[in-house]
Amino acid sequence: MSRSACGLSGILVSTDQAAITLTEEGSGQSRMGKRRTKRTKAVVPVQLWTDGGKQSYLAHTLDFSNDGVRIGGFRGELATGDKIEIQYRKKRALFRVTWVVQREKSLEKQVGAQCLEPGKQVWGELIPSQPDEFEKEP
Repeated sequence: MSRSACGLSGILVSTDQAAITLTEEGSGQSRMGKRRTKRTKAVVPVQLWTDGGKQSYLAHTLDFSNDGVRIGGFRGELATGDKIEIQYRKKRALFRVTWVVQREKSLEKQVGAQCLEPGKQVWGELIPSQPDEFEKEP
């Protein structure tokens, strides 16, 4: 599974989650794709550990699925491919960073991460595996 980030008009895309067509801003074409599983939008506090548990940060989720999470409010340093541990309540799991975006005029970053231990169910109950189709205008 290869993942790549593409920065067109500030958009990042994980290629193994969606078949997506991206176009330059102003071209009039839309982005279309199909995610593997439905994302649950929820802002909940999480704690992240980086550098093998040496550094700890507070952040929050923006959305999550059984396979991954989108984190907001992160103020540390991360790179694509880094392994991080995320804790929600008393459950922890290992994740791999798939993309990082610095927010404009802010010290905060958004982080996309893939769960390396999906059996742990950090978010609670297993989220039903339903395809999530979407279409957005640029």
